[in-house]
Amino acid sequence: MYKYTVIISQYYHTRHIFIVQHDEKTFLDSARELTEELMDYKREADCEREKYLGDLDPKYSDGREIRSRYNVNDSGDIYFIQTVYANRAMEFGIEYNETSIRESRGFKSKKIQEAIYNHHSYKTVFEIVKKHFEIA
Repeated sequence: MYKYTVIISQYYHTRHIFIVQHDEKTFLDSARELTEELMDYKREADCEREKYLGDLDPKYSDGREIRSRYNVNDSGDIYFIQTVYANRAMEFGIEYNETSIRESRGFKSKKIQEAIYNHHSYKTVFEIVKKHFEIA
């Protein structure tokens, strides 16, 4: 049984990483609600594309068994990685943080920087995550 979930919200080259308590009874519903709210925040206002929950879609995740990883690809990716050990959750966080550092090097257009500012603020993503999960 899992104890922790690492949640990674990616948008362009930025990633916000959170380690949360894993609750097997509520995980799928909480992850779906979080994903929909993050999609709304990360998408442009005029986006009319249908929301697709990726691996969290009920036809792939029937709730009988929690998988070790879920991916959602939309306006930026969202990853949910389950683990038993806190140190393993931290390793995942460090790995994704190092990737963000590497990818953030070099020129980034003003348009991309503005999109990140408007659609991927750490404070806003943190508040959304905190609404659906208990931060570990």
